[in-house]
Amino acid sequence: MQLSQAKRALHSVIRRLGNLAPHDRERVEQELGEILLYLIRTANRFGIDLVATAGKRLSHDARLLPSAVDALAAARPPRILIVEDEGIVAADLQETLNGLGYDAYAIAASGAEALSIARDNPPDIALTDIRIDGHVDGIEVAAQLRQEFDTAVIFVTALADDATFQRAKRTEPYAYLIKPVSGTALKTTIELTARRQRQSLLTAG
Repeated sequence: MQLSQAKRALHSVIRRLGNLAPHDRERVEQELGEILLYLIRTANRFGIDLVATAGKRLSHDARLLPSAVDALAAARPPRILIVEDEGIVAADLQETLNGLGYDAYAIAASGAEALSIARDNPPDIALTDIRIDGHVDGIEVAAQLRQEFDTAVIFVTALADDATFQRAKRTEPYAYLIKPVSGTALKTTIELTARRQRQSLLTAG
């Protein structure tokens, strides 16, 4: 692929992002990833560390970082996996999240189901109860999601005892919400989680 072809391909992907349907996101993200990987490899052949260069540029233009994060947040709502074994609660949570403009794309009742879904389509955020079906609880699932996919975990549970909280805290969750949770609290927590997650991605280089 020549440089001019890479630029045209990148411009084509960017134009399509504006009217992207949910079912097209994975394919377009893959195309964009391939283009970015090509650019990084090409730069490396000429002795240019493109990732480090981008990191320096972001550091130099730190005042622009908040608006860059907001632009990323507006481009695509976070993919949210709900890990909850009570069907009515899970369906209500999914409906609430989709109504708030997020992409609550899947529900899992057990840890095994959650990990299977995540391996096919990794979530940006997982909302997980602690008591769920199966041999592992939500805390163990959260640890695996963090390790395998760097998923941001938000616990939504009725368990408020200190022992459970201390154990959950070791998985470094982004939040720990006690049921029942209002729509306002849910929206605020997810917005802050998504923003923090994107800031981490932007400053990682």
